[in-house]
Amino acid sequence: MRRAPWIRLLLWHASAAIPVLGAAAAFYGPALETTGGAWPAPLDDVYIHFGFARAAALGHPFSWIPGNGYSSGGTSLTYPLALAPGYLLGFRGAWLGLFAALLACAALLDLCRSLRRLLEPRGGPGAASSRWVGWVGWIAPLFVVAVPLLDWSWFSGMEVALLGAVLGRALVAVRRAELAPPARRPAEQLRAGLLAALLVATRPEAITLAAPLAVAVAHAAGSLGAAASLARASLPTALLLGAHAAANRAFTGEWGAAGAVRKLLLSNPYPTPLEKAVEVIKNLAALRVQALESALGGPWLSLVLPLLGAVAALDRRSRRVAVPLLLGAYGSLLLVALNATARYQNLRYAAPSLAMLLLAAALGAEALARRGRLAAGVAAALAVAALAAPSAGFARQIDHFARASANIAGQHVEVARRIAARARGPRAPRRVLLGDAGAIPYLSGIPAIDGLGLGGYRGMPFARASVHGVPAVVELIERLDPAERPDVFALYPSWWGGLADVFGRRVDAVKIDDNVICAADEKVIYEADWSALAPPGERRAGVIDEVDIADLVDERAHGYAFPSPRGGWVIGAVLPGGGDGAGGDSAPRFDAGRLIPEGREQSFTIDAAAAIARGPAVLALRTDGGGPIALGVAALRDAGGEARVEVPERPAGRWSEIRVPLRDVMPGDRIRIRSLLGTFRSFHVWLLRP
Repeated sequence: MRRAPWIRLLLWHASAAIPVLGAAAAFYGPALETTGGAWPAPLDDVYIHFGFARAAALGHPFSWIPGNGYSSGGTSLTYPLALAPGYLLGFRGAWLGLFAALLACAALLDLCRSLRRLLEPRGGPGAASSRWVGWVGWIAPLFVVAVPLLDWSWFSGMEVALLGAVLGRALVAVRRAELAPPARRPAEQLRAGLLAALLVATRPEAITLAAPLAVAVAHAAGSLGAAASLARASLPTALLLGAHAAANRAFTGEWGAAGAVRKLLLSNPYPTPLEKAVEVIKNLAALRVQALESALGGPWLSLVLPLLGAVAALDRRSRRVAVPLLLGAYGSLLLVALNATARYQNLRYAAPSLAMLLLAAALGAEALARRGRLAAGVAAALAVAALAAPSAGFARQIDHFARASANIAGQHVEVARRIAARARGPRAPRRVLLGDAGAIPYLSGIPAIDGLGLGGYRGMPFARASVHGVPAVVELIERLDPAERPDVFALYPSWWGGLADVFGRRVDAVKIDDNVICAADEKVIYEADWSALAPPGERRAGVIDEVDIADLVDERAHGYAFPSPRGGWVIGAVLPGGGDGAGGDSAPRFDAGRLIPEGREQSFTIDAAAAIARGPAVLALRTDGGGPIALGVAALRDAGGEARVEVPERPAGRWSEIRVPLRDVMPGDRIRIRSLLGTFRSFHVWLLRP
């Protein structure tokens, strides 16, 4: 007796819920035991999303912490907005993770539904189909949860599960645009374009899928015309990217997001192109071996997924979805290989690629199953191999998930608890300095500045400064009003040499055993002492203009250029003598600078608004101790050429000043300083009245 359609649908939903909820229980159960009942989060980045979600719920969207201003550091624009209702419903503190888990399960079930629709006969749910096709739709949910490495990310509390749901709906929209009658096709094409844009808003690497999907929509345009169809499918994504870049530029001074500035290898000014290429190759090798090989069952069995995907790409019915999936999967992998952290955090950046490959493989199994009994048998064998091969990794990934959750609870959550306890004491901290740590400000309730820049702080370029070096971060803190400066640090000492050890006094620490996910096993709490920093707005007498080297705000204002690559490295020191620039005895004063290797140069432009008439001036250059050097100094407009300046050995342990007379300068002139002999340690430049 044939079951009614609604009964079959109900049974299918039950069969989909079992593997999804079973996988969730398999990961969350052991993790809850290791955290002592606190909701598990295997990545501290989860709490960064929670911070953005809380800010959105409190009326500050796209801010990490209310009061810090706009931040482009969130890796997903949409995920915090999806979490914000949970915060409003009462899922506060770490228990927002429970709402995230419920959201993840719902998103994965939605992805299963989308995959089932893609596997239906072309005529839709009511179309006739052979008995050799139906089984693929029934096992479709197994493709979603078959890879333990991907499941780790699905249930981590990050945006990956939401990405999966949007991915599924975008694919269905492309299929609908392909099959819709001409009168409805423009609306369906626009719908596909909007979902592709939502895909990119959820995870920026998805641009590698959104672009091929737009081409697929245009390829199926029929009588509508390819150009107009391509516009409808791609314009939403283009507008999103343009609006996001414009917002970043307006609020942070950077076109790119803070995550790209901080993490992309291309943003690092010091390595050569060849050195960057080597790092990209290392990332690609690690991603291929660990994510596309070991995680899928080994060198040979891992080929089953791309083989099934290739079958789908060759099939006339599925190619317009399968080809973009394969291009998106491998394109995303190439894109994330540019990320300096691609090999870490349990390869979470490879999760979108794995999801795309699994969906393409399911389409390939369905394409084979349509071709008769023998082909269906081959499809079944390949599907079993694809689903069974990764299963050996479940125990390891579940154990890693639990241990990582214990690490985050034992270190980041514990540091948050201790800082919150300090807030109840007589010396309550007003602001904590940390490095890309989400749990500490979210759970402690103490405002924070992220020294790595992903949290954003009033448009200041902390992300780029952190790439240049720790002293450049200190220069930005020096710009803050003393009442704004962090009075507590929660840092890894090995990451923050020259800051934690120079400006901090160790007062507490949290050390964990069996560290598998944190950047170091000990996070230290410091009390801050910024007495070596200059007061904001301090100006030396007689100064016409000045460039504070390694202060990225000042450098940008003066069009400062340093020798890159393999030069211009940021350095810092706290030394006496010349705190006022005059070279006399004074209390120790901090300054950051750059190393200018022999034969290389730095240059800057005199502020066009500088209060100076055309004529002579004196260039004062701050440096520290060292052996004899020689500099070549020139005002590029001055026909007098370059003046050679011999600088004798300077005493160690104090600031020194080099004075160079300039014959003819005016606002807007470009000043060049070359290192002719030895490496010049350049810290500060003043232009003085003669």
